[in-house]
Amino acid sequence: MVLQGVQQATRLPGSFFPLRARGTTNSDGRLRIEIEDNGVGISEEKMPHVYVEGIGLSNVRERLRVLYGTDFHLDIESRPGEGTVIRIEIPELVSTMQEVR
Repeated sequence: MVLQGVQQATRLPGSFFPLRARGTTNSDGRLRIEIEDNGVGISEEKMPHVYVEGIGLSNVRERLRVLYGTDFHLDIESRPGEGTVIRIEIPELVSTMQEVR
């Protein structure tokens, strides 16, 4: 779900599917997901509007809000001509997943 929304955001002219997607767990038990592409990047002028203009990122942010309330972080770092990195940090749900099994 999250990766699909991020991929939607990278389907701009000159953008490519992520070069790298990885997940790590921080020492405080939070899951950090990082997705990076090598596309055209986002200009400083467009950065404040990424959630308004793009359905993908606004949808991802809204789903994270519904699932985690205010206990998530969604950060975007972009360099024009070099690409974009999207970082998502959420509470790790391993204990909940183990209980379901």
